[in-house]
Order: sequence, then structure tokens, then C-alpha cells
Amino acid sequence: MQVTSQNTDSINLEGFNSAPLTESDYYIADYFAGEDKMRNRTCTSVRRSSFRHSSATSGIQSVELHSFQHVIPSVIIYDRDSVEEKYYESLENIPTIKNGACMWINVTGVHDKILLSNISRQFKIHPLVVLDIETNEQRTKLDIIDDALFLVVKLIYPDQISRKPRIEQISFYVKENTLITFQQNPNDIFERIKNRIRQNKGRIRRSKIDYLFYSLVDAIVDQYMDVLDIANTKLEAIDHQLMQNLSRDTLETIYDLKRDMLDYRRLTSPLKEIINRLQKEEETQIIQESTIIYLKDLYDHVVQVTDTIDTYREMLASFIDFYMMLNSNAMNEVVKTLTMISTIFIPLTFIAGLYGMNFDNMPEIHWKHGYFVSLGLMIFIALCMLFYFKRKRWF
Repeated sequence: MQVTSQNTDSINLEGFNSAPLTESDYYIADYFAGEDKMRNRTCTSVRRSSFRHSSATSGIQSVELHSFQHVIPSVIIYDRDSVEEKYYESLENIPTIKNGACMWINVTGVHDKILLSNISRQFKIHPLVVLDIETNEQRTKLDIIDDALFLVVKLIYPDQISRKPRIEQISFYVKENTLITFQQNPNDIFERIKNRIRQNKGRIRRSKIDYLFYSLVDAIVDQYMDVLDIANTKLEAIDHQLMQNLSRDTLETIYDLKRDMLDYRRLTSPLKEIINRLQKEEETQIIQESTIIYLKDLYDHVVQVTDTIDTYREMLASFIDFYMMLNSNAMNEVVKTLTMISTIFIPLTFIAGLYGMNFDNMPEIHWKHGYFVSLGLMIFIALCMLFYFKRKRWF
């Protein structure tokens, strides 16, 4: 068996036997699961259906999972004529799908190592793939393992309270007519897809598992656009603030958005090459020719996302330059004001210094109106200089 990896995290493993995995092949998953075998199995179950669906404009509902919670995967088995959706406490109770049917298993939480070990045994998932699923800091990548696909993508969505972007990892494992998704935390990103399956809308129930795989990835890419719409609103607010007044908070907001755009670019840019690779028929037999045209449309969406991110990065860079220019202009105004005041006082200081020497042979010193004449002369000179500065439009 040969395992190839998309993107910079390349894995080339040769020499594996292409025969089905044996019990000894799962020692890695069993090692991590061994410490949890004595865990109380009566812990609170987290069911995906307990989370309220919300529209894309209101954000994604998400709940943090704890290491002691037992995960119960949801299973949807569907074909053109029927659909069955259940939660299975034991994977052994999952029925064998008939010819022409498809099965989608959604695991909401990758902390349950016993469950991951059982899934890897039942569906013959390589232990290295299981390790990638457990690692939440994986890069966006695609692995092709014989007749299976393994994809790691990042979901970006705004927090419900702070509206700050959150990033979570979602893994896809596709083999024959089975799709297994692994979510870091439960959220309703796929609820719209589930409703389409339940109500028999669209092409999902009339197509094979590759179209469902495309639909789920497309939902994640659509969420990227929603997050970028929020970023666009922030950019407009920054543009308005820069024209009103200078504030250090505005500069901090610009740098925060710039860091977010760098993260978005790093997470989304590998998708272009991954989708191009999925369109190649020789890569795998899972992607049907009828789905390739939809992958091309998905590729266009990803290009739009990356182009939008690049545009926003350029706008933020121009905002920083504009902020620095405004700050420099404000400093120049201060310096110009101080310079004009100093210029006005130069002749006044000269007059005051000249008659402050107190020599005996100075007729003006003993003049009765000398003080008032000197003061009037100073005022006259100051007014003349102010009039000159005004005509030059220096203030």
C-alpha cells in the first residue's frame, strides 16, 4: 500500500502490504485507548440533535467537549427511496448497507480514543490516519490511501458572543459508499445538508457518496465567505474611523484583522491544489465523473475566497500606511505650530534683550514713553507676522 499526502505535510510510505489491516496494525490506536478502558461509560452523552440549528447569518452553534464525555456517533443511511438516521451506542449495531445505499457516520468529538479505535478496526482505517484525526493542529491536506480518501480541512466561524473567529478541524474519511466525518466540537455546520437528505432535496440521495463529500466541503467553503463578510464590515468601520480621528485602538484592530487574514490564507490556500487533485480521475475511483463539474465550481469558490483574502490584506496594509501618514501629518501640524510661535518670538526677544542691557548711554531707557512704545512695537511685529503666515496659508 502506498500513502501519498497533499501539501507540505507530505507522507510517502512504501512497503506496506496492500492486504487488509490485521489486529497488530492497530497497536498505535490501542496504546492511546488503553488508559481509558476503565473509564465510566455512564458519562453524559452528547447527541448532535440536541443543538439548535441557526442560519448562516447568525453564526454556528458550537459546544466545547470535555475529555470525560462519551461520544455517540450519528449514522445516516440513505438511498434514492429511503433514509434512516440513528445514534448507535455500539458500532457493532450499525447495519450493513445494501447495494446502491450510502452511509454517513458523523463523529462529534475526537477526544474519545476508544471510539476512534473501534471505528478504525471496523472500517479498517490505518493507524496513522487515526493519529492525524486526533491531532487538532494538522494542516489542510489530502491523503489518498488505496481506495480511500482522507481530507483534513479547517472550519472558520464567528463566536456567538464575541464574534471573534474560531478555527476547528474537520476530518473526512471516504471509502466505497461510506463517509466518516470527525468534528472537533459539535456544531450545526452540516445541519443544512442533513435536512436536504431527510427531505430528499437536491442530488444527494440520487448520487453516490462522492457528491455528499463534495456538499460537505462546499458548506465549509461557504462558511469562509460568511466570515469574510464579517471582516468586510470591520474594514468599512476602520475606514470610517480613520477619516474621523486617530486612535491606537484602531491600529490594534487593523493588526488583529491582518493576523486573521494571514491565518485564513494559510488555511484556505491548500484547498485549491487539493480540489485540482480530486478532479484527476486517475487519483481514485471514488470521485465520479458526474461530480467533477461540481468540484470545478467548488474550485471557483475557493479561488474567490483566496482572492478576497488577498484583497483584504492589501486593504489592511494600505490602512496601516494611511494611519502612519495621518499620524505623521498630525505631528507635522504640532511642529509647524511650535515653529510659528518660536518665529514670532524671535524679534520680540531681540527687542526685549536689546533694551534689557541697561547701559547708561541709552536715551530710550530714560524716555517717559519708552516702555509703551517698545510694547506696542512688539505687538505690531507679532500681528504683522501672523498676517503674513495667514496669507501663506500656513495655518
